[in-house]
Amino acid sequence: MANKPKKIPYAKLKGLRAERGLFQADIAKIVGISDVSYQRREAGELDWHLTEMLILRRYFKLSMDELFGD
Repeated sequence: MANKPKKIPYAKLKGLRAERGLFQADIAKIVGISDVSYQRREAGELDWHLTEMLILRRYFKLSMDELFGD
């Protein structure tokens, strides 16, 4: 049975952005995706690709557990 991809908790990602004074468009540019794609991923409507998660992890200087934890 395959595991369902994890979602980054919306509140956590929004909080990380706010701490740094960033907008969704700023993070979308960092990750290399469109603003709409970022919005849908942050809202949990789309799954994150591994490469995008790694970029976020590196940018925010967090482990994957910290990024995905509640």
